[in-house]
Amino acid sequence: MPSSHGVVSQRVKTMNEGLEKAKELVDTLSDSDKERLMRYLGGKREYTKTYSEVADIVQEHIEKNGYITTKEAYDLGYTSKLLDTTTFYRCIISKLTIDVKKKRMSGSGSGGRIAFYDTRYGEPAEYNRVDLRLAKAIVSQVDLSKKHNDLMPLLDKNKYRILQDKANLRLLRPLLIRVMSENGYEVIGNELRFVRGA
Repeated sequence: MPSSHGVVSQRVKTMNEGLEKAKELVDTLSDSDKERLMRYLGGKREYTKTYSEVADIVQEHIEKNGYITTKEAYDLGYTSKLLDTTTFYRCIISKLTIDVKKKRMSGSGSGGRIAFYDTRYGEPAEYNRVDLRLAKAIVSQVDLSKKHNDLMPLLDKNKYRILQDKANLRLLRPLLIRVMSENGYEVIGNELRFVRGA
């Protein structure tokens, strides 16, 4: 039976290795993601910046993703509370330097399903059923120059609301495998991890 000192020593060694890996991962994050991580680690949900500063972050999000909803802004920690559409537009969207319009998404109602989108990219597409069009939309976000790709992080349930039902994930898997195989990839195991064929 190992001594308690040996067990503690092994735990400290494992913890130090884990910390080093975490530091390496943090170094790969963008400045805005590092800031969000620090707020999370500090247990802070409140966004202490002015709406002008929030608008800058929201604009960056829209330019990267094409659109944002009030719920996404809240869930991502950009706003300290879920703002109604009018307030969100008046306090944040109106401060943006890009041309933004709004679109009511299907399944709308309360909960922030009005999308504010960059007109340069057009209205956000809606995916109301699991089909090849949905699979191709997801795969279009994949960096096909990489040898390995994991599609799980791309299955955004806010963007693709149809995926909130787990049964639809099972229907989507073979379609994703088909589209990825058309791009020279093979699935690895039961997850949605792919490797480019030799």
